[in-house]
Amino acid sequence: MGFFTKNEANFFDLFETSISYSSRAASSLKKAFEDGVIDFKEIKNLKDIEHEADSHVHRCLKLIEEAFITPIDRSDIVEIVKEIENITDNIDSIANHTYMMCVKEVNEPARFLLDLVVQACTKLEELFKILKNYKKSFKEIDELIIEINRIEEEGDKTYLNAMRNLFEFETDAKKIIIYKLLYEKLENALDKCEDVADIVQKIIISST
Repeated sequence: MGFFTKNEANFFDLFETSISYSSRAASSLKKAFEDGVIDFKEIKNLKDIEHEADSHVHRCLKLIEEAFITPIDRSDIVEIVKEIENITDNIDSIANHTYMMCVKEVNEPARFLLDLVVQACTKLEELFKILKNYKKSFKEIDELIIEINRIEEEGDKTYLNAMRNLFEFETDAKKIIIYKLLYEKLENALDKCEDVADIVQKIIISST
């Protein structure tokens, strides 16, 4: 059986919906961090998005369980859905810790890392929109995966420099704790974006 059939394309639609929640969550957090001043109303909006995403994951898993035939291995579908969920959960975790630590302002490195998360989610959205036609769009998919990897590498460099500057120049212990955790969580969200791209690449290679 091929990578998918016409009647099975709904699973790819589920992937599109899944990543749309991650992208919305990232954009909402970016808006909350806009101009460096935390907008806690936007933080609450992000929590609503995360709840919607959770419900979607439950629907996906039920459909996978009930499906007689799946376009790709069930384990691969579950892996994609769960890894996309990890992106959304990581973004939600950033928002939660921002609230719990009473962060009122965020610095430029944190905002830049978040902008990279938004970029990576946008590229993943583009990837999942064309995945169902992967044989015709193989080059475009490969270019998107490379771009997501590049964004993650830029995030690694930003994270390294931000942490170095934090411990070299910051003297306020509270700020060190806050920014260390924020940097780690933002960098981890980028890693999860790359994980999803890598899974797609693995599935495509094994299906050709």
